[in-house]
Amino acid sequence: MSRPSEAGGRTGRQSLKVFVIEDDVVLRRMILEALREIPGVDVLFYADNEVSATNWLSSNDGAWDLAVVDLHLRQGSGVGALNWCTTRRPDQHVVVLSGQLSEEIRRKCLALRADAVFDKATEMNDFLDYCRALVGRPAGARASMPHMP
Repeated sequence: MSRPSEAGGRTGRQSLKVFVIEDDVVLRRMILEALREIPGVDVLFYADNEVSATNWLSSNDGAWDLAVVDLHLRQGSGVGALNWCTTRRPDQHVVVLSGQLSEEIRRKCLALRADAVFDKATEMNDFLDYCRALVGRPAGARASMPHMP
């Protein structure tokens, strides 16, 4: 997993344009709300399945700065989107935010050029710190994820 300091913060007033791939409605809403609380983050779009994710990525390949990928989707897999992102620009970042991540899955995600891998259940604040680092905000300015009902 990359440390946020390695991610390379953004300068000036340019926003971090984020694309989220998450099929769980409640969790997606929580992630989107937490991202929108970070100054400088602009959530562009979300997808809830592999086809819509890869279609959006292929139609908007230069529009996003950060793709957030859940591996376990009800239709398809986030791995397809992760594979598509292997040809991204060097200034674009991809993170996996998923559940039940074994060390083997983490290694495979990193081999597919994911910049970082976070477990939804235990590393959500680390994920948000990573996003803050990308927009150049201090990690201490933490707005933690709301608790799941």
